[in-house]
Amino acid sequence: MTFLSPYWLLAASAILVPIAIHLWNRRQGKTVKVGSLRWLEPSASKRWSSIKLNDVWLLLLRCCILLLLAGALAKPVWEGSPTTQQTKKAVFISQELLYSAALRDIKPTVDALLQRGYTLHRYTPNFEAIPAEAWPALSSNPIDSVVSSGNHWGLLPALAQRYDQQQDSVWLFTSDQQRHFQGSPTTLQENIRWVPVALVSTTNWVQAAYTLRSDSLLLISGQSNREGTKFNATKVAAIARETNINGSLVSLGMQGDSLTAQWGNSASQTVAIRNKPLRIGIAHDEAQQKEVQYLQAAVQAISRYTGIPIETHLITSADQPDTSANWLFWLSSGEAPDSWLEQVQEKGSKLWVQPASEPEPITAQLASAGIEKIRIKQLSAGIANSKAGVNLSEASIVWQTSVGEPLLFMEQFGLGKVYHFRSAFGPAWSQLGQSAQLPELLLPLLLPQPAASRYDARALDETQLKSTVTQPVSIKDKSEKQQFSLIPWLILLAFLLFIAERLITSKRKTT
Repeated sequence: MTFLSPYWLLAASAILVPIAIHLWNRRQGKTVKVGSLRWLEPSASKRWSSIKLNDVWLLLLRCCILLLLAGALAKPVWEGSPTTQQTKKAVFISQELLYSAALRDIKPTVDALLQRGYTLHRYTPNFEAIPAEAWPALSSNPIDSVVSSGNHWGLLPALAQRYDQQQDSVWLFTSDQQRHFQGSPTTLQENIRWVPVALVSTTNWVQAAYTLRSDSLLLISGQSNREGTKFNATKVAAIARETNINGSLVSLGMQGDSLTAQWGNSASQTVAIRNKPLRIGIAHDEAQQKEVQYLQAAVQAISRYTGIPIETHLITSADQPDTSANWLFWLSSGEAPDSWLEQVQEKGSKLWVQPASEPEPITAQLASAGIEKIRIKQLSAGIANSKAGVNLSEASIVWQTSVGEPLLFMEQFGLGKVYHFRSAFGPAWSQLGQSAQLPELLLPLLLPQPAASRYDARALDETQLKSTVTQPVSIKDKSEKQQFSLIPWLILLAFLLFIAERLITSKRKTT
């Protein structure tokens, strides 16, 4: 037993009070001396023997009450035997890795961990458990499938909160594909061991389809692997039911203004068939006149490469936007006019906002679509065009730097979309204008396929996967002693003794 406030034990000296009261109020009979006895002096021993304590048991009872109260004030606790905290051990595997042939590479490691008492879970927002009986069937014959899973960086804080003790142990297996990592890298808790697995796969899809003549179509197909993403143009007959794209046989089907394509046993894809040229309107101020040249060159390269006609025309900021334009580029430090925003909101156009006027840019490197590393400067803070009501927490990242900083934002604005570019194409800002990757980056934006991002198989730069390591949020000893407070019991005992003292006192008064 220990006392949390031992200085209150000094209150036990209060027992001197009842002792003093007992000595002062001793009750003795009066002695009357008669005759010659009154002239005799009492001896010393007689005088000392006259000092007596009356009702000793009542005195002890009152002293015990005071001692118990003093002990309660000192906060006594009883320490029980040490208890060992339960260690939590778990293995998490991301969805795209569970449905990939690369699962064979990590199966021996996962099996060894399961034999050591680890539990198996999916790396999803709910962290669903994988039953032990389901794992052999899941890992025995894995095949490559296109799986659209969430943001691996975004789930790390929730995972760390579940396993916040130093003795907890977590193994995390995910792929290294860029499309599963969005935003800024998250710090990695030191009791979580992250193992990125390389997925060697190639995905194919139809990015766009365009009517050349009544009897022929132009298909723009995308192909992505670890090294990068590229696009190809293929002409097919309108009545064709299959064609060869990138060395693979593709089944085709037309229904109205839609085209369905299927590579082998993969899921079929449907894309709308365009029958009109893509129209782009560009407005700029004098400071960004050269930016227009880089943009037009990239658009012309896309048109020549794909064969799809794209029309660009320059307009001033005072002009009304072309109501037939699919894209509007606002290259100016001022805010886009209300008429432009109305067309985006009500007619579904896309608006590109590029101020490129922040005085203190931050130098970074673009997480590009290929092996080439592109140095780029981005705005240090904020994005323009407040009229669009941009909310960064709701905006999605289209392009980002190698350290996870957003470079191109996209937010839904009514029926259309608003894109905010935090850099520029010219040499003063980036190497984008002189890079062959700019058309490849713009093509999926100008000719969007809603599900195209799920086919992106590019690998993330190795330096980005090395997250900063931090200690667990809660660090506690593996063994802690249980403590039980004795204050209620001492107070209860003091109360019972007080009741007994009152009963004894009242009984003495009646006799």
